[in-house]
Amino acid sequence: MRFKAVRVAVAAAVALSLAVPAQADPRPDQPVSLGGKKVLLVNDDSVQAAKPDGSDGRGIYVLRRALCRAGADVAIVGPWASQGAKSRSTAGSPTAAVAPPLAVPAEFAGDCANAPGHGLVLGACQGSVPCGPGSPSITPADVVELALTGVLPQRLGWTAGPDLVVSGVNAGPNTDVSINLSGTVGAATAAVERGVPTVAVSAGTRVAPPPSTETYTAAADVVVRLLGSPRVWTLVRDMVLMNVNQPDVTPGAGPSPLRWTSVGRVAQGWVTYGPAGDGTYQLSYDPVPDPKLEEGSDTKALFDGYASVSAVAVNRGYTRG
Repeated sequence: MRFKAVRVAVAAAVALSLAVPAQADPRPDQPVSLGGKKVLLVNDDSVQAAKPDGSDGRGIYVLRRALCRAGADVAIVGPWASQGAKSRSTAGSPTAAVAPPLAVPAEFAGDCANAPGHGLVLGACQGSVPCGPGSPSITPADVVELALTGVLPQRLGWTAGPDLVVSGVNAGPNTDVSINLSGTVGAATAAVERGVPTVAVSAGTRVAPPPSTETYTAAADVVVRLLGSPRVWTLVRDMVLMNVNQPDVTPGAGPSPLRWTSVGRVAQGWVTYGPAGDGTYQLSYDPVPDPKLEEGSDTKALFDGYASVSAVAVNRGYTRG
C-alpha cells in the first residue's frame, strides 16, 4: 500500500535527520540546510501573543526564533484573532486586510531582522480596512491562500512561493480524529493543496493548561531536526503533510525522544448538544473516560512522553491495497 510505503520511508528519513548535522548543498542522500530557505509560518491561535499564558500565538514566535537561528528567512502571516477548530473552512469574506499585531512580545521583536524578509509579521482579518481591535479574523486556511497568492508576492517578492509552510506551534495537541477539526492542520492542508511542503506542529500533552515556553521550544526543536531530512521535503508529491505533536516538558529535560506514529482512531472526547429547556441546545465537550489508546498511535506516544511524528494524507480518496 502506497501510504504504508510512505510511512516507512519517512521513518528512515527521520532517523537520518536526527543522526547527521545539516550541511550546505545537500545531495538527495544528505541532510538539508535551512540556510536561505523561505518559510511561511501560520497558525490558528492568532499573532497577538498578548495573554500571559501564551495561548494566543506565543508558539509561532518561539518557532520563528528557532527557524531564524537555523538560517531560514521567515515570514509570519496568521489569523488576526483565535481561529481554533476551523479545520479547512473559509470565512467567505470577499475582502481581507492585514496589519502588524497590536504588539509583538519584546523578547521576539528582533528575530529574523537581518534576514532578507526582515521578519515580516502580519495578522489577517475580514474587511477592506486594516485590522484593528475587534476585527473579525479570516480562517487559518484563508490565511494560507492570502499569503501565498497576495501578501508574500507583493510584500517580499516571493513570486514563486515559499520553500516551506509550517503551521503552529499550536497551543494544545492535535492528534487522533480531532485533527479533522484542527485549524492548524487545516492551514497545512491548504498549503499542501498548493504543492508546498508543509509541517503542522502542536505542543502540550492535553488541551489544558496551555503549553509552557519550554514545551513550545521543544516542539520547535523537533521541527528543525525533522527539516534536515530530504524526504520530508518531497512528501508533498504524495499529498502528505507531517503532523508533529510535542508532549509537555519540564525545564532542563532535554530533547524529547521521537516516535513515528499513525493517526489514532480513539477520540479523547466528543462535542454534544443538550437541551437547555427553552427550545435551544447547549454545546459542551465531554471527555471520554479512560479511553483505550491504540498502540502505535499519536495520542499514545504523547501520553508516553514521546514527540509524535505522523504523516497525514490530504487526498481523502480511499485506495485499497
